[in-house]
Amino acid sequence: MSTTLPASFTDLPLLRGRNPLARRVQTRHGFPILPGGFPVVGHMPAIAVDALGLLREGQRRFGSLFFSHQGFEDWHLVYASNEAFSLFKSKAVDSSYLTEGGLGNLFGQTLMAHDGASHRHIRTAMNGPFSPKGLDAAEVGAIVATSVERKVRSWLGRRDVLVLRETRELALEVMFKITGVEDDELPEWRHHYEDLMLLILNLPFDVPGSPRRRGLRARGWLDARIGRILADVRARGEAKGLLPALLQARDEDGEPLSEQDLVGNLRLLLLAGHETSASTMAWCVAHLAESPAIWRALREEASSAPDLPRSPADLRRFPFAEAVFREALRLHPPVPQDARRAVADFEIEGRTVPGGTIVAIPLVLLSRDPELYPDPDSYRPERWLGRKEAISPLEIAQFGGGAHFCLGYHLAWMEIVQFLVALGRTLPASGPRLQDGFPASRYLPVLRPAAGTRVRFDG
Repeated sequence: MSTTLPASFTDLPLLRGRNPLARRVQTRHGFPILPGGFPVVGHMPAIAVDALGLLREGQRRFGSLFFSHQGFEDWHLVYASNEAFSLFKSKAVDSSYLTEGGLGNLFGQTLMAHDGASHRHIRTAMNGPFSPKGLDAAEVGAIVATSVERKVRSWLGRRDVLVLRETRELALEVMFKITGVEDDELPEWRHHYEDLMLLILNLPFDVPGSPRRRGLRARGWLDARIGRILADVRARGEAKGLLPALLQARDEDGEPLSEQDLVGNLRLLLLAGHETSASTMAWCVAHLAESPAIWRALREEASSAPDLPRSPADLRRFPFAEAVFREALRLHPPVPQDARRAVADFEIEGRTVPGGTIVAIPLVLLSRDPELYPDPDSYRPERWLGRKEAISPLEIAQFGGGAHFCLGYHLAWMEIVQFLVALGRTLPASGPRLQDGFPASRYLPVLRPAAGTRVRFDG
């Protein structure tokens, strides 16, 4: 039985997360507000169902500047122009909003929420351990490869695989392994990380059983356990590994990271490092299932190599696997939208943006700009092959972190390419198939693949 809905039904506003009663265009600070928002929750349903469609509608109707309502009086002025990227380096805006309210509970102790000297202190100290050279010295590639190979082999003989659930388990295991979490503790850590993610909802309610209360309890448990792991590493005097490297790290002035900096940023890296990688891996599988020719090319490249890459330098042997990864990342950036807050009144395109306004930079829209990427909505890994120019700031920002490398970028790059090579070397020649024939580009939401998306293997 097909579960595909006729176009006439999928075009209904409610099925696209829109409020059919909110049609009149209103304004805020002189800028148009996207119609279709609901009371209290605003455009959150539409963002969950079709964030790209919502942004494109706003761009088509209102140009490069319009407001969206993120729920609970959280308003974002969307800057739907390539010029929006310059805001990452502008002193007219900052990231301080991430230190406040519900978001502050998640990001407040991390480099994401800090600007200026504080940001440089944390960033310059942590850059070394997470650089390709640092990952190589800590032998992270071998640790990741072992988990990747075991997970992909576990799919053999199964005709029904819940992709995102499996890739989330894999990515979380990888992050735990490289930070010293023991195998028998993994289920408990997974449980607390699932609760921690509830803080991303930024709901204002703090009552027993609420997402915020559960998230705060999980954060307390995780911070205590991370602190204990760091203390154990210090006590053992370990010299090799990611955690010893972080404990020995110094900023450009020779200052070490404080305990608070270490715990907060490790908590964030564990959270962001598994969720972003898991989403991208799942999208890769979905697109491979839709594209037999791409699957055959990946399998040929992977099968011709003696083993998985074990270091960042080894990744150069797999240009097509990297292209499969980069094209999925372009179409479905794990961080579809970043934002900054106006420090004071400033101008965009000759119009005044009031101080305190959150200005959104829609990476998912910029990543599909036809001037930058011909045929932007098509999945075409070949566009990355033979490319001479370096990866652009936009292509770096898709994992989050603004106009410079996300701290875990090189780790994610290595992990996902290893995963793709393992797929090509291990799975049957027929490759994955999406259950019910669902095309990934239509039925998987922009923010991440649906948790219920299934693939099967016919071999």
